Amino acid sequence: MLRQIRPLYHHRAARCLGTAVLVAALPVVPLLAQGVPVEEAAKFLLILASSAGSEGRVACKELDMVAQLKKSDISVDAKANVAWSFTSDQTRFYAGQGKLVVCSNRKLFADGGAIAFERIGGRLTVFVNQANLKGSGVSLPESFLRMAVKV
Repeated sequence: MLRQIRPLYHHRAARCLGTAVLVAALPVVPLLAQGVPVEEAAKFLLILASSAGSEGRVACKELDMVAQLKKSDISVDAKANVAWSFTSDQTRFYAGQGKLVVCSNRKLFADGGAIAFERIGGRLTVFVNQANLKGSGVSLPESFLRMAVKV
């Protein structure tokens, strides 16, 4: 006669443990920074470029962003004073040219990035590195700077 083998743990205890782990992780999740999708970043770049005197023009080497900028009728122009950067190399290159470098995350501030768009807790947050902004020589409206988190 075959006997049914029972698992060593109780199903209710396993569910409680899984719920406890999930609840313990929830306070950490909203604090994590998430990238902003290229489509959304392109819209903000258009507004930022207009505010910085580079109306409708952005310097960019990132292929996904170039395609999105063109869809949004933004000209990709190496001579623009606003640039989009996704990597450390791009950030250093554009910062060396004296451009206002807008980054995919604030980790690139160490390489010369001046502005970063990130989602924190689901909300778009704009970070500004004031030293790098000043170094770019590009001025932004005070209304923009008031809404940004200054680093």
